[in-house]
Amino acid sequence: MKPKERGKNMEKLHAWQPVTFIKGRNHASLGFLQVTAYMDHLKISFTDETGALIEVIYDQPISPVEYYVWSYRFSTEYGRFDLLSREREYSGLKDKDALHFYKVSNSEYIEWFDRNPLVNSKTHPALEHHLYLSGNEIVEVLSEYEPRFIKVEQ
Repeated sequence: MKPKERGKNMEKLHAWQPVTFIKGRNHASLGFLQVTAYMDHLKISFTDETGALIEVIYDQPISPVEYYVWSYRFSTEYGRFDLLSREREYSGLKDKDALHFYKVSNSEYIEWFDRNPLVNSKTHPALEHHLYLSGNEIVEVLSEYEPRFIKVEQ
């Protein structure tokens, strides 16, 4: 399959700032610790610029099956070098001193997922592509809802 041409069908990154307590100057301020898939949830853990421990938890079962996310993947900045050329939109920012993540429109990841004839974005139209970037790592999640963001008191 040919890569998408530049223009209206190319992936676009929309700034997503569901909380404002994650502090940092840029995505390099995030330090990924782990991505863990449990029987009842998916958890992404990282630290911010202040050293605070942040957990992102996907734990709402998707009916009629008991999955919490449809898919997730991990890569490095070199594994997703294509993200550098993606158009970005920042109207979703609430606090310039807080870090943000992205929701991806025209997602190639969702396009890949749509090859499944039983479960896809047509059978689940609320499906979203969430993108978490640090200076070196990238975690991507396909989910039908926004996760919980918890600042763990240490």
